Amino acid sequence: MRARAVAIILNDATNDQAEVLLMLRRKQGRAYATLPGGGIEDGETPAQACVREVLEEVNLTVTVGPELLVLENIGNLEHYFRAHVQSGEMRLGDGPEAIRSSDENWYSPQWVPLTALDSVNLVPERARELVREVAGTASAQHD
Repeated sequence: MRARAVAIILNDATNDQAEVLLMLRRKQGRAYATLPGGGIEDGETPAQACVREVLEEVNLTVTVGPELLVLENIGNLEHYFRAHVQSGEMRLGDGPEAIRSSDENWYSPQWVPLTALDSVNLVPERARELVREVAGTASAQHD
């Protein structure tokens, strides 16, 4: 079983304009979206992997909060964290995704309004629920 670390990154979580950072993908003719994240390397904690993967994928330096969920998904053990942007300009990072990106296999990080979350093919399905839970908690903390 492969271990992955995944980040939930929200902006403007205190109002109706809240957005979540998703990696829009097209692979083998299939369009879908994922939360930023990837494999945990030897010697890394899941939290360290989350920080590294976000930088590699979307060019943002983040801090992570406590682990929110561990989910088994298609043979992967996924560790989900709430992450907060510290610095950087959001774009496709310089990691493996940029190297592998092609017309048939592309990656496009985008801020997606929470109000549009149902129109995105976000995988796994549990990620959609978790984003909503985190957004609800984030806005409740600022009320």
